[in-house]
Amino acid sequence: MKKLVLATLCGIASGQVFSAEVSEDRIQFLESQLKQIQAELEQQKATQLDLKAKQEETKAKDAKTLSAMLDNVDVYGLIRLDGAVDFESTTKSRGRTINQINQELHEPDSVRSAFTLAASRVGFLAKDIGGNPNISARVEADFWTNGGKGDGGFRIRHAHFKYYNWTFGQAWSLMSTPEISTDAVDYSLLLGGSVLRTPQISYAWKLDPENTWNIGLEYMASGDRSSALPALTTKYVHQSGPLHLLAQGFVNEKQAQTETGDINKVGWGVGVGGRYHLDDKNSIQGNYFHMVGDQRIASFLVQGSTVDGAALGGDYSVDTENDELLLNSFDSLNIGYTHKFTPKWRSSIAASLVEFDDSSDYAKANPTTNKRLTDYVANVIYSPVPHINLGAEYHHGKQEKFNGQEADISRVNLSATYRF
Repeated sequence: MKKLVLATLCGIASGQVFSAEVSEDRIQFLESQLKQIQAELEQQKATQLDLKAKQEETKAKDAKTLSAMLDNVDVYGLIRLDGAVDFESTTKSRGRTINQINQELHEPDSVRSAFTLAASRVGFLAKDIGGNPNISARVEADFWTNGGKGDGGFRIRHAHFKYYNWTFGQAWSLMSTPEISTDAVDYSLLLGGSVLRTPQISYAWKLDPENTWNIGLEYMASGDRSSALPALTTKYVHQSGPLHLLAQGFVNEKQAQTETGDINKVGWGVGVGGRYHLDDKNSIQGNYFHMVGDQRIASFLVQGSTVDGAALGGDYSVDTENDELLLNSFDSLNIGYTHKFTPKWRSSIAASLVEFDDSSDYAKANPTTNKRLTDYVANVIYSPVPHINLGAEYHHGKQEKFNGQEADISRVNLSATYRF
C-alpha cells in the first residue's frame, strides 16, 4: 500500500504512468519527500499553536489590565432632592432652592416653594494610574445649570488630574472653604463661605505632617466677567488634632472691554478660617473674608450693577468718563456651631454677616445694590441609615441696599440625599 501511494505521487509529478518496476531509489526519494512534507506540516502546526498561545496570553493580559484599571476606579455620587419654602421675600424666577438673599427680592402674595433634583451628581476617581499612587484623575458632574432650575443640563463640577503635588484642571479654588464649613441643608452651604471651583494649575508643598502651603494660577472670570490674566491664589493649611486652620489670598487683574479699549484694575482679597472640635460631639467653625473687586468667590454675593457693566456680577462698574473701574469691596464673617446628639441626629446653628463698603465710588454709582446682608440659620439633619440624610433648615435674614431699601427673609430649606 505504501509503495502504491508513492507510485501514485510519482506519476502525478512526472505525468507518466507509474509501473510496477519502480526502482528502489525512486521509492526512497519519495519517502524522503513525504517526510519533509510531514515535517513542514508539523512545524506549521507548532507555529499556529504557539501563535494561538500568545494570542490567549495577550487576551488574558489585556483582561487583567482592564480589571486592574477598573479596580482602581471609584464610582461615587448622590441622589439629592432639594426644596425651599419662602414665607417672606422671594425672587420672581424659579431656582429658589438655594439662598436668594443677594438677589432682587419682592414680597409675594402668598407662600412660594420650589423643588429640584438638579444637585444630584456622579463622579469617577481613578487612583494609582500606571501603578503610581501619586497620579490620579477625577471627573464629577451634576445637573445644576440655569440657576438650578432642574432643566436637565449637565454641568462639570470637577475635571482634573493630580501628578504628585501638581493639580491640572477644574478643582476647588484655593479660596474655597468647604472643609471648614458648618453643616448646611442648603446645597450651596452658607452665606459668606466659599464653594468655588475653577480651572487651575496649582502646586502643594507639604512642609511637614501638619502644614501645607498651596499656590496656583486660577481662571476666575465667568460669564460676562473678564480678566487680563489668571488670578494668583494661595492657601496655607494647618491641621493638628482637633484644629484645622486656613489662611488664603488672591490677586486678580479685572478687565472691562469698552468701545474705547480695555480698562484694567487689580482686585485682591484675603481670608482666614478654621474649625475646632471641642470633643467628639461638638465643634465650632467660621471664616472671614475681605475682598476688593470680586464677589464670585464667596457664596450668595453676586449681583448686578446699575451702571455700565451691569452683568459683571457686582465686582465692579465702569466709569466711562474717566476710563476707570469702580471696584466693589466687602467684609464677610460666618460663625457656626455643630452638635451631634446621637450617631443619627445632629444640628447646627450659624450666623453670617456681609458688609459692603458704602463709602466707595462703586457704592455711590450703584445705590440700588446691596450694602449689608445678614443670615441666621438653624438646622437639624437625621441619618436613619448609613448614606441617607434628611434635613430641614430655617433661615431668617435681612437685605439692605445703599439707598436704604430693605427686605426681610424667612425661609425653610429641605433636603433628602442618598450617597453612594
